[in-house]
Amino acid sequence: MLALIFFSVVPLEAQNIPRIDVFGGYSYLRFDSAPLGFTGRSNLNGWNASVSAPNIYRYLGITADASGHSGSELTVYNFLAGPQLSVNRGENRFYVHVLFGKTRERFALQGVSRPGFSTLARAYALGGGYDWNLNRRFDFRVIQADYIHASAFGSKQNNLRLSTGVVFKFGGK
Repeated sequence: MLALIFFSVVPLEAQNIPRIDVFGGYSYLRFDSAPLGFTGRSNLNGWNASVSAPNIYRYLGITADASGHSGSELTVYNFLAGPQLSVNRGENRFYVHVLFGKTRERFALQGVSRPGFSTLARAYALGGGYDWNLNRRFDFRVIQADYIHASAFGSKQNNLRLSTGVVFKFGGK
């Protein structure tokens, strides 16, 4: 019985366990707030997090992405998921993705302590980035740039999101 267990476990060690990447970091959103009645664009700071399986089939993977940004009167959350193409150059990685999902936008009226208006609308993002390998378990996401198009409050918005942070790598051979 012991020999059977030993000989069945040894081949399992050589199997490729799918890699999972977990990203977390700082994010900047150049928000198209003019359609909401603000003057020009708003500069919002916040966070970005994602979970990716970058190589499900060769270069093709999948990612789920969430971000939150806020300013003095605006708060914006994005919840997106979709396919991702990754290309490794040595230990470093370039990737592009197309993400679909929802955006939650809230803005407060000046002088009022409660939120003024809120909406949940559809959104999509086109973008990509570059991960620089630090070691076997960590990458540094040098840049992730996304064009996010949203349809909120009956108007169309074109936003730019830039993110940077740390990628934790799980799995692999």
